[in-house]
Amino acid sequence: MAEERISSTMLEEAGLRPTAVRQRVLTSLLAAGHSLSHRELTDLLVGLDRVTVFRSIKLLKKSGLVHGVQGIDGTLRYVVNPSEKQGCPGGHPHFFCVACGNMSCLADQDLPHVRVPQGAEVGGKQFLIYGRCPSCASAKPLPAKTRSNRRGSRYA
Repeated sequence: MAEERISSTMLEEAGLRPTAVRQRVLTSLLAAGHSLSHRELTDLLVGLDRVTVFRSIKLLKKSGLVHGVQGIDGTLRYVVNPSEKQGCPGGHPHFFCVACGNMSCLADQDLPHVRVPQGAEVGGKQFLIYGRCPSCASAKPLPAKTRSNRRGSRYA
């Protein structure tokens, strides 16, 4: 499978040993073609416990191979940061579908520049747009309540 060869190469290039667990986690993220939550990964990776999957994700994030984005539902989803020829480099906005839960990178757009107070240390940044993806939007229009940007609005 092409994803397995790619994941092995990516791990080696990041200076990580391509263990079976790391390869399975990275291969699953690559094969999915969209972000996956810890629970979704654990469900896919039969035979691996959730702690092992979590430790692998943590190492992949630290090595820069994966980034995580929290959706408005509070769930952290993970996306592969492959080489430039494969797509998502991080540092860009994301779109979260409130209907199906898929998160997609908007890699062709930059994050807005924000000035923080002098002396502040930024620990991270995230810009999330949410609504319905094209597939879900064509199935049923977004309820009026969800169109609001007000805090606490319900989503589908």
